[in-house]
Amino acid sequence: MPHFRLRCSLCDRLYSFDTRAWRCTCGAPLDVEVLLQGFTLDFEKLRARENTLWRYRELLPIREQNSIVSLGEGFTPIMVREINGTKVVYKLDFLNPTGSFKDRGASVLISHLNEIGIKEIVEDSSGNAGAAIAAYSKAAGIKCRVFVPAEAPFGKVLQIIVYGAEIIRVPGSRENVNKAALEAAQKSYYAGHLWNPFFIEGLKTISFEVYEQTRGVPDAAILPVGSGGLLLGVHKGFKELREMRLAEKIPRIFGVQTYGFAQAYERLHNKKVKKAEEAILADGIAVPNPPRIDQIVRAVKETGGDIILVSNEEIIEGFKDLASLGLFVEPTSATAQAALNKLIKEKVFERGSTIFVPLTGIGLKATDKIGKYILK
Repeated sequence: MPHFRLRCSLCDRLYSFDTRAWRCTCGAPLDVEVLLQGFTLDFEKLRARENTLWRYRELLPIREQNSIVSLGEGFTPIMVREINGTKVVYKLDFLNPTGSFKDRGASVLISHLNEIGIKEIVEDSSGNAGAAIAAYSKAAGIKCRVFVPAEAPFGKVLQIIVYGAEIIRVPGSRENVNKAALEAAQKSYYAGHLWNPFFIEGLKTISFEVYEQTRGVPDAAILPVGSGGLLLGVHKGFKELREMRLAEKIPRIFGVQTYGFAQAYERLHNKKVKKAEEAILADGIAVPNPPRIDQIVRAVKETGGDIILVSNEEIIEGFKDLASLGLFVEPTSATAQAALNKLIKEKVFERGSTIFVPLTGIGLKATDKIGKYILK
């Protein structure tokens, strides 16, 4: 059976799973390492298991079964379409319980906190992660406070409130929100999804599902990048499949950012990007200074991928393309389609390639922006 350990991503210091530290003393993020020790998934036996991400129980770092906090997340459907000779696998992750892919991370993170006896947490989020953390905290009986930008979408804030979490609106930049949350966390536990490695453990399960549902590994994956958790989770999931000798390759990783928040693009290409003066349509990836930026860039480089920048106009076109397929997503999800359109136009993929595109959030969460910017 696999073993797990908590290690600093920079200085290699090891931590106990019971630690309340949310980052290393050197300032770097922590990672959960999976030591497979010859273990491999038997997908034939998995057929008899529940259709949630917990079907991959052995590869998730929760020690006791009764610690698990689940709302039925994961194993979301796929929809396959051919676009200009390219096979596109859309993963409908907006059909998770709270309407976004963040439920994957929240389930594993809150299960971990439940296991180590945490009773009160603080999170900072523009919306989806806050809603997911609030929902799973409520299910676990953990008191939750969520710090959000003052201009956070009403639908997402309302969802957090409905789940019973305390909302703290913070004026100014996303950095102000993070600072306020960290200050409050001095008397609580900081469960920030930007930093917490257990959140990424939940996100990696999307790779296992795509492998199981398509019976193979896509040639590329196109992933919105805010904090980078999804990109790192997808990369980690396929790496573990390769280590188990189930997959021969890891997909080329293509991250997607906007001109207002292009730090990973700037780091990868070693050049500055002029900020757009337009409003931020994809608020879900409006994350300044992602703490795992070095890991994001490394994953992109290792797989021969790239970071793609998209404008509001391109996001709107991506949204409309998805709507024409019957898919109603929030603008942040549409960034992946916008990037796909650019990459196909630039003939980055060979004909017959398989491209994985997760659709991360439901459009019902962003009806205000959709009405204001897309249907105007």
